[in-house]
Amino acid sequence: MGLQVIDILKQLYFYLDALLIAPYRFFDIPEIGFFFGTFVLCVWCILLGELTFRVVARANSRHMNKIRADAVKMHNLSIQAIAGKDKESYRSCNKQANEAFGKYFFNMITQGAAYLWPLPFALAWMATRFSEVEFELLFPLPIMGDTLGFAAVPVNLYILTRIFWGRLKPHVYFFNRDPRVGIDQGEEEMLSWEDLGQRQLQLKKSLQEKETASPGDERK
Repeated sequence: MGLQVIDILKQLYFYLDALLIAPYRFFDIPEIGFFFGTFVLCVWCILLGELTFRVVARANSRHMNKIRADAVKMHNLSIQAIAGKDKESYRSCNKQANEAFGKYFFNMITQGAAYLWPLPFALAWMATRFSEVEFELLFPLPIMGDTLGFAAVPVNLYILTRIFWGRLKPHVYFFNRDPRVGIDQGEEEMLSWEDLGQRQLQLKKSLQEKETASPGDERK
């Protein structure tokens, strides 16, 4: 059974290797073929990362919504507690709110890593094919010397391709709709200190109007 699994993995690797190396052989000039093939590889990495992020965000959406809702709830309670001059409740609620926001932030970073995970695997595959490729520099650089290894090309080309994709993405069907992961999906609306001040002013104004109301107005 173990040998069969190994054979299947080897076969899959051969198919994947043939698919990835094909664009590098599209042009007869090796230098052009290398840059074109690496560009295609970067496109594959970006598209696979986009799809992975959507799968992870959808699978983790309920958990993220719960953490976010708890964070917003405890934040609002902390503001209401400080408005009521209840320092102990404020400290307790504020601590729980900070912990919930920390969990939410950490989970957001973890989900964001789904965009980038294909790149290390792409570099590992390129190492099996182009580990001996070096590019001569016009002038030597400190530490680096007068040559650069193959990895300098995919890393920089990936950054440029990602920038280009960011401008193209809003016009591409399916990809122009990112999963909703914003704070606006919380079960409660997040209060700010400004909101609290406005509410207190409204309450104070309402009390003043009642105090200045005439007896005749009250009977009506």
